[in-house]
Amino acid sequence: MQPTPQPSAKRLRILVVDDDENVRTAYRAFFLQQPDFLLAAEARNGAEGVDAYAAVLPDVVLMDLQMPVKSGVEAIAEICARWPGACVIAVTTFSTREYVVAALRAGAAGYLLKDSGAASLLSALRSALAGEMPLSSTVRRELVATVSADRRPGPSSHSLTPREVELVGWLSHGLSNQQIGRRMGLSEGSVKQYLSRVADKLQVVSRTQVLVRVIQMGIVDPMVAPGSGD
Repeated sequence: MQPTPQPSAKRLRILVVDDDENVRTAYRAFFLQQPDFLLAAEARNGAEGVDAYAAVLPDVVLMDLQMPVKSGVEAIAEICARWPGACVIAVTTFSTREYVVAALRAGAAGYLLKDSGAASLLSALRSALAGEMPLSSTVRRELVATVSADRRPGPSSHSLTPREVELVGWLSHGLSNQQIGRRMGLSEGSVKQYLSRVADKLQVVSRTQVLVRVIQMGIVDPMVAPGSGD
């Protein structure tokens, strides 16, 4: 007999948005066993997902992308526009990479494959909430390419320091916090603090949103290594 998980002082509230009843049932059973997470609400499509978000203001959303009435991408864009601090994870399959890129551009903190195991799901939730969810190299390249294609012409004004610009430059090249720290002579904790300040200045909440914003604003050129143009 397995012991019943003991809840933590503050359980993080999850909103699941998926049109598949079997998927929602699986999430329901899974989160019942988690001491740190609570399934606060469910929704069957993107429109219901937006309404559910407004009703419960969850800590994180698991958002399916291909749904009727309103797609996951549309729902992510609306949620992130109305609640800039929202943390949304796009949930997808191997065959929907174009939707993943669209979801990340819409404001998703990261993405998760539908066939990921329990450990990957919990890791993704914690990483997204910490603003550290990494992207695979393939998805990062596609995201950079699509964002760069409609980058705003000319320089945009911003309040980032030269050191912060260098840091987001390395971020645009796909480096992890640890790798950025090695390049810049910083601890991993210092890199996280820099990224947090940058996110505050750009009014975004995740490293993925930082990446999108700095490319859109022309702050960095993802095709050029930081410092190589000096």
